[in-house]
Amino acid sequence: MKTLNVIIAVMLMAYGHTVSGQKVLDTIQANSQMNVALFFPSPIKQAITGNTKAIFTYNREEAQYFGLLQSTANTITNLLVVTMDGQAYEFKVAYRENVAQTHFFVDKAHSIGPVQPLPGKKGDSLASHTARFAFLSGLPSSDGNGALASVRRKGIRLLLKRLVYRNAQVFMVVEVRNRSGIDFEVGTLEALRINGSLKRRSSYQETRLEPHYIFERPKIIKTGTSQRFVLVLPKFVLSHKEHLRLILLESRGGRRLELNY
Repeated sequence: MKTLNVIIAVMLMAYGHTVSGQKVLDTIQANSQMNVALFFPSPIKQAITGNTKAIFTYNREEAQYFGLLQSTANTITNLLVVTMDGQAYEFKVAYRENVAQTHFFVDKAHSIGPVQPLPGKKGDSLASHTARFAFLSGLPSSDGNGALASVRRKGIRLLLKRLVYRNAQVFMVVEVRNRSGIDFEVGTLEALRINGSLKRRSSYQETRLEPHYIFERPKIIKTGTSQRFVLVLPKFVLSHKEHLRLILLESRGGRRLELNY
């Protein structure tokens, strides 16, 4: 084991200069014949794939910086990894008969954000973390075609699919559909808790809901496609006088959608 650790350390030093220049990992190609190695800036704490046909192996007894990925034919899924420094990483995994690359050095900039422990829950076990990730990865595809609310503007449609309450968090499933003929670069998405009406400014109040992190947040939505993602928010409950507002802005453009629920 010590010899293996020395080899890994030498490899990290030898390839370390390529990390900052490597493009963000959108999709990792894998097959059942070769191991695809992923090296992280912090040791792996836990990991899970969205499909049992893709396997990510890592040392569960002695934390190490790398894991090995394999996948069987006709598999498209995702991989979620949490490292010891609390950072979460997500990658799409697609089967390819011939993989283009067999090792990746993951920069901290690739992280989707920090994983915050639930209030009053210290020292959560690996099993509980894994269960939460399995729950989270199943949310975007589990609710069919229905929606709680939606709004359409200039060929872009914003839908609030679900609000799922779990422990001290709310999981907000959002979908964006692009039928505009122009690609949509996702900018900011704000969630606001609204009390009162603008017609009565003295009683009107907006409270911004800050997400812990956003799961599967897209960078761009190609025309003719749709994507779902999940905002993980601190728990809130709307009173009968309140409503929820989502504001989606285009990153490099003037398109803006405002949804009220």
